This record gives sequence, C-alpha cells and structure tokens, in this order.
Amino acid sequence: MRRIRLRVNGQWYEVEVGDVYQSPVEVMVDGSLYLVELEGATDSVRRQALPSYQVRKVEQPGLRGIIQGNDKVIRCPLPGKVIAITATKGQEMEPGDEICVLESMKMEQSVRMAQRGLVKSVKIKRNQNLNTGAPLLELQ
Repeated sequence: MRRIRLRVNGQWYEVEVGDVYQSPVEVMVDGSLYLVELEGATDSVRRQALPSYQVRKVEQPGLRGIIQGNDKVIRCPLPGKVIAITATKGQEMEPGDEICVLESMKMEQSVRMAQRGLVKSVKIKRNQNLNTGAPLLELQ
C-alpha cells in the first residue's frame, strides 16, 4: 500500500491506497479499511501503463490576496479571523493556491494566490483577527 496525506474540507487524513489497477481498491483512512471501486480498473488492464492525460488546472473558488504598491506583500482581501494557514515559508506558490482560510460573517472563505511566488515569510497566525489590507505573506 502507498501512504499519502489528503486534506478534505480543511481536515487532514493519513491514507493508504492499495493497487489502483484492480477494483475494488483497498483504502485505509485513519485506521479504517474501505473498498473503493474505480471505473475502468479491471483485471484485463491491470499492470498496464496508465495513459497520459493532459491535466488542466481548474479555477478554485475563493478570494484572491490583494497586492498594493509592493508586489512582494500579499494582503488580506476582507476582514476576518484566521481559521487555517495553508502556506508555509519556502513554499513555491502558483496562482490559485490557497494561502489561508478566514472566517468572516460566520462564513469560511478561502484566500488564494493571485500571482506566482516563493514564500519568504508568513505574516499571520491561527485565530488572529485581520482587517482588510493586513499582510498575509511576503514573497521573495
């Protein structure tokens, strides 16, 4: 089994995945075993090379961080409380990558990158209250 870490709705899970060339696939999530059926995974295609696919990045929902004056500082687009921080120091970020999750007006909002960059420092902490324009990240 191959071990991976997945984040679903803000919650991280340790997942072990069995042979994806057979169906059902054994999937172990936090110690519980599940059998998952995959379409097209039959014994006749088992162990064959996967076809190559061209992956298109899908636009993710969420607000984009604000860039004001200094394009190296990504700022908060709305007031709110920091619920989760996804970005880490030294991480290469692409447009659409999640920076953090804010709670604003009893709703959770994902704040995402508007540009590409390498994170020099993260300027926020969990449970911190932010105003519009507060620095979130500094890029190199």
